[in-house]
Amino acid sequence: MPAGRYLYIIAATVIALFLVSKCAEMPTQPSGITGNGQKVEKPVLVPESPEPDVTETRKYEDEKKPFVLLTPLPELKEVEPPLAKEDPEALAHRPEPVLSTVGEESSGVKLEEAAGDISARISSTHGMVLVQEGCFVMGNHKEDAFEGETPAHDVCLDDFYIDMKEVVQEDYMEVTGTNPARFAGKALSMESVSWHSASRYCSLVGKRLPTEAEWEFAAHAEGIDDMWAGTAVLSDLGSYAWMRSNSSGTVHMPGELKPNAIGLYDMSGNVREWVSDWYNEHYYAGSPVNDPRGPEKGVDKVLRGGAWDDLPRYLRVSYRVRLSPDFKNSRIGFRCALDPEMAGR
Repeated sequence: MPAGRYLYIIAATVIALFLVSKCAEMPTQPSGITGNGQKVEKPVLVPESPEPDVTETRKYEDEKKPFVLLTPLPELKEVEPPLAKEDPEALAHRPEPVLSTVGEESSGVKLEEAAGDISARISSTHGMVLVQEGCFVMGNHKEDAFEGETPAHDVCLDDFYIDMKEVVQEDYMEVTGTNPARFAGKALSMESVSWHSASRYCSLVGKRLPTEAEWEFAAHAEGIDDMWAGTAVLSDLGSYAWMRSNSSGTVHMPGELKPNAIGLYDMSGNVREWVSDWYNEHYYAGSPVNDPRGPEKGVDKVLRGGAWDDLPRYLRVSYRVRLSPDFKNSRIGFRCALDPEMAGR
């Protein structure tokens, strides 16, 4: 056989083998087309994912749910004041701010030692308002009441005096020799004081803390059934109370806004105010009608009035906060009361 024919056969065999290999790599029909010409969806391969951690998922879902209490507790996180609000003179007398629950004993100055001539500090009725005897409904009788505001009940009180304004830092420094306020300023409301400190200050100036019933009766202007001290209209509240929407994140000088109908300032907003009563969740149900003084003992004391960073619902007159008498932060201050028979002594 001629050599040329051998070469032709070899070349044809190589080409045939090449074509066969290519055909083996191709599908029997066009991709995405069925035998009758219909299109089919091309499957999408998704990598397998590990089974979700049920514990972590539940934890995340729980974190998204709002934490709601029938009687919400106040925010306990402290806030550093803007430097522009600091009064250098007051700052010089202020100890390093702390959030621990300690009284004046740990500050290095005892109240009695710092007070000087106590007889010269015994108060008269100057700067106080006479709240005349009367009866009112204490607590919240509306449907939006928090647990601690009920049941609404009748209370009758004798005459008493109460400070027109919250105690300010200048007066507190003069009597105690200390100023633990975080928003330091002589004319600003005193804050960052424990119940013990507030009670002792009032005692040193010849006064006392008001009872919870006295505080509420005074805030209601001797029985006016307004939701807040001075008004029942939410759109007017900013004229009577320093709160989250208008306080610029700080405590204010008492008396800058409107008073209630008997001349008391800041009974709603600015700082929450200590009262003398212990807290007991069942006390309202069995409270005496005449001049209630609160439970004989307890763990927490009561605060009233709301603070500079509170929402309106926490500024209403009937709202109550319970805290340890040792606790203090920049949302907490006080005012004092006085029995008429003690006036002028």
